[in-house]
Amino acid sequence: MSIDAEAADKILEKIKTVNSGLNLWLEKAQALYRGEDNLYLIEVPDPLHKKTLSSKYAEDILSVLRSEINTGVALGIEVRRDLAAKKDTVPKITIREQQISLPLDTKPEFVPYLNTKYKFDNFIVGSSNRFAHAAALSVADTPGQSYNPLFIYGGVGLGKTHLLHAIGNAIYEKNPQTRILITTAEKFLYEVVQKIRENKMNEFKDRYRSVDLLLVDDIEYFQQRGEAAKEEFFHTFNELYTLNKQIVTTCDSPPQELKIEERLKSRFEAGIVADIQAPDFETRVAILKQKARENNKFVPDNVIGYIAEHIENNVRSLGSTLLTTIAMAAHINDEITLDIAKQAIKTSNPHFETAKKIGIDLIQKVVADYFGLKVQDLSSKKRPENIAKARQIAMYITRNLTEYSLVQIGQYFGGKDHTTVMHAINKIEKLVKEDEKFKPMIDELIIRIRK
Repeated sequence: MSIDAEAADKILEKIKTVNSGLNLWLEKAQALYRGEDNLYLIEVPDPLHKKTLSSKYAEDILSVLRSEINTGVALGIEVRRDLAAKKDTVPKITIREQQISLPLDTKPEFVPYLNTKYKFDNFIVGSSNRFAHAAALSVADTPGQSYNPLFIYGGVGLGKTHLLHAIGNAIYEKNPQTRILITTAEKFLYEVVQKIRENKMNEFKDRYRSVDLLLVDDIEYFQQRGEAAKEEFFHTFNELYTLNKQIVTTCDSPPQELKIEERLKSRFEAGIVADIQAPDFETRVAILKQKARENNKFVPDNVIGYIAEHIENNVRSLGSTLLTTIAMAAHINDEITLDIAKQAIKTSNPHFETAKKIGIDLIQKVVADYFGLKVQDLSSKKRPENIAKARQIAMYITRNLTEYSLVQIGQYFGGKDHTTVMHAINKIEKLVKEDEKFKPMIDELIIRIRK
């Protein structure tokens, strides 16, 4: 993609509009794009600007660059050389006749392009990812020791990249001097090809083999091509491992299923291998509640439950569906309802079919209509006798007509505990047996639901 100086400046102006902080710190900045490196470079007046933008605003900047340029674009933030030179020419008070010139530090600079939104604090732990999370925490606490290398695998959108960045962020926060390099297998391959063409492989080797922490996402890409890249990665891996430098990789499958040469496969199997499975219902609910808090939005429990029920295998889809629901609600009256959630799921998942089974939402609607209530009453914290009884009846029917667990039912009815749901079911069950007028009403409701 060709981006000239004028286009680079326009992108910089767009970045400034993201928030007032960026507008302030980029006021005296200049920008250029280097197509050969796919690098957008921002030049700032002094080290303070560089440090602030790198530590606080890198991800905000990258989000704009990815939409304006491409998803693989890298961000560089450097102090402008002309300003640094001018600073050096400013007259200073001479306190000695002879001044000592210190040698320049020739070591490569490592400013990790970590996504600061991915932290351990906002990673939801459940039975599906508990071991992977514990292994990642151990790496962050003691890099290069017992959990080295760490290989995390799992399906798309389950949190592998989140853990990869969380490790980098945790280590960087403890010690900003740590030389951290985060990349993808695809980018690694691309860099090898470029450096071979430019006859700069020594520069490439120096950069990759002098790090303290190497984080590589999407290792499965090595299956496709790039013999030179795989060879270089093998030697880089060996060099870092010998020096007790931490290596963390992610993949969509376990090492033994990768179609790569055995010597590289064995390196991945040499340390800890941890998998991430699709999250269970309780974990999906917790993830959605976390996302709602991050967006400062109140999302009703029945909406959370509905999304968690229908988006089962992808954490990323959970988040995008919730954000779509919030956005669609904002264009109507800002009230987040079950109907809007259904529209959002259809928008995010075009092949989704709502009529595939009797859902709790249908049961709630039929019961609410029968008793002259609003559907929201059944999932609210209201406790008048008529509402409480209708709620218990709806729980009882749900348990009998569907395969939902007590936890799932409780989530739909205002986040009730599973013991509360069981109490309600037992109470209605007793009434059905003891009150001859009660059973016909339940049968009538079931007929209406099945229609």
